[in-house]
Amino acid sequence: MSDSEILGETGTADSDIYGESYHRSQDESIRVCFLINKLAPDGAPTIVLNLVERAQKQNFDCTVCFFGGDDTLRQDFEDAGARVVDFGAVGEYPQFDPRSIPRLLRFFHQASFDILHCHLPYSQALGRLVGSVSDVDHIVSTQHNVPANYHPIERVAERITRSLDSRTVAVSKGVQTAFTGSSGIFDSDTQGRWSTIPNGIDVDAFASSVGSTDGSTVREEWGISDSDPLYLNVARYEPQKGQRTLIEAMKGVVDHSTSAHLLIVGWGSLESSLRTKVDDAGLSDAVTITGRVPEIHGYYAAADVFVSASAFEGLPVTILEAMAAECPVVATDINGVREVVLDGETGRLVPPDEPMQMAAAMREFTDKMTRERFGKQGYERVHDQFTVEQMVNRYLRLYSSLFDQ
Repeated sequence: MSDSEILGETGTADSDIYGESYHRSQDESIRVCFLINKLAPDGAPTIVLNLVERAQKQNFDCTVCFFGGDDTLRQDFEDAGARVVDFGAVGEYPQFDPRSIPRLLRFFHQASFDILHCHLPYSQALGRLVGSVSDVDHIVSTQHNVPANYHPIERVAERITRSLDSRTVAVSKGVQTAFTGSSGIFDSDTQGRWSTIPNGIDVDAFASSVGSTDGSTVREEWGISDSDPLYLNVARYEPQKGQRTLIEAMKGVVDHSTSAHLLIVGWGSLESSLRTKVDDAGLSDAVTITGRVPEIHGYYAAADVFVSASAFEGLPVTILEAMAAECPVVATDINGVREVVLDGETGRLVPPDEPMQMAAAMREFTDKMTRERFGKQGYERVHDQFTVEQMVNRYLRLYSSLFDQ
């Protein structure tokens, strides 16, 4: 979509983009607009995609708006039946490009929605302000992380606009508690301003995709023998994800198992510095910074253990994926993570920024039978408690209850 189409400068865009297509259809479907920073294959956009795929099938009419930048998931949203509107921002952090704001204002001036669902603090602050003066009946915001992980300016802007929400949702009890001091899973009521709707994934589909993928192909690509213990981390290369701790932990792992290997899969601002740290630590034979990969299922199929050293998390989708793939998990004992990983049952939890304790926990899973037992218990837990169906049903009940008001 070009800038002129977004702005309606061609004389035809208004009716095509902002007009009749946004009026209530005859079947009285609920019109939901999702506003998010960008459509990168991160946790928050993936959660929104899961919502759209299922909401479109249940009498919900979905539009997805994003500021610009990475639009990797755009085709997936369009294939799911959603309208996708790009406000044309550029840069590593496109939501901060001021050129997107006039386009956003014009769009919401001419659009009409029953629900505006905002994700991530910048989109929440701006979306609440614009939604409150537009033809939007209810504003919902989802908090994907604890406030300590937000930029101070975003944290303040999110806090002072929060009263504009009809309902604020946290992705885990830990996140809600960090904001409010208490938490409660959403059932069906609309009382109160806060509730928790835990993240979920399509467990059966993900497990099936991993099971049908040959993990040995990944091992061959990176020169890892089928008999070598393989640890996997999947996360953005950003400070909060703690990959530096994982690299330091590998020193303690290879001292006991010289053939062990760690794959750190992702992308982000620290990619170059992480490669340098691996080289400086003399671990180039034991740790690989892969960068972004075309598909992830083969990596879970290849891995023996999933590891995470994050300092902050909401409720990490990658850990849910690892458990669906029957990988035992070694992770930091933080809010959001401890709600998923049961220490001693589905994995091990260690304090943040403690590489030696992380290494000791990683070494516990050199035994194949231990890995299989923890992996099976992890799969059962995610299948019982963190499915996409549970998550989507809660959100759709929330939308419907607000709409009925």
